[in-house]
Amino acid sequence: MSYKYSTIIKTFSYSKESYKIISDFLLSGQKSNPNILLNVTKISKEFGKLPNEWLRLSSTIAFAKSLIQIKLESKNEKLIKAFKQFLDNGKKSDAGKSRITNNYNFINELENLDQKQLVRLMKKIGLIIVKKGNLKGNKNGQSIQGTWVHKDLCIKYAEWLDPKFSIWISQKIQELINDGVAWNEIRDATKMDYKPLTIAIETNIIPRYPKMDENIVYGKIANYINIRVIGKKSREIREEKGIEPCELTRDYFTKEELLQIEKVQVFAEILISQFKLYDFKSLEEKIASYRFI
Repeated sequence: MSYKYSTIIKTFSYSKESYKIISDFLLSGQKSNPNILLNVTKISKEFGKLPNEWLRLSSTIAFAKSLIQIKLESKNEKLIKAFKQFLDNGKKSDAGKSRITNNYNFINELENLDQKQLVRLMKKIGLIIVKKGNLKGNKNGQSIQGTWVHKDLCIKYAEWLDPKFSIWISQKIQELINDGVAWNEIRDATKMDYKPLTIAIETNIIPRYPKMDENIVYGKIANYINIRVIGKKSREIREEKGIEPCELTRDYFTKEELLQIEKVQVFAEILISQFKLYDFKSLEEKIASYRFI
């Protein structure tokens, strides 16, 4: 599941010109380990350049080979597996078995790759990703089409566009990583605080509604909390954000929203466990009246 850090990307100014850097330019993967990419097709238009021009530079080729070499020397198993698959093309034995072993000299093979082969390898291992399709291909209606480069190449590419821009990109990448780690920590905290609430509901409320499905009981109280923080029920949040049924709505909340969710969950647990509020109407009214400090 991808997570947009749209609040991080702002308008910035330099060289007497302003460029609106929108969230499409930077995209992350898992929030606990942001896999940040730069949409070089779209952003390069702001600078009147083309990605293929950069990929043909000898300095780009040397940098990419050095980057891949460092990853190989670190014994990155995922990279080695992908490289083996790449090299297997045309290097299988007569019996159809791979001639590439873990002891194979990948560094020599890397050095011998020409520019076109190197680009194919970069695509194979995820340093370059080409996305095809509609300009409004994702759920938020934002463009995903084009060529994207991994964060390990972002700064180098941005430097080619403009040195000052590369400094800004470097700062943004660090913000994205920090924001992703912080988000993950807060999300974990909301999960921990949700457990006492579920125990309180299971112990005190569900027995009082024996004819009601337990999931409906949990859903009602979760919606009271969502409405207090987001102003919408789970169903409305799913529809608005395009969240799949198998995904949790709270995985799409911002840090600020999660912090508020955490507080209201604790408050709801206290209402049930200590103040003995068991009927839905009373809980709904009290949760709606919660004031954030």
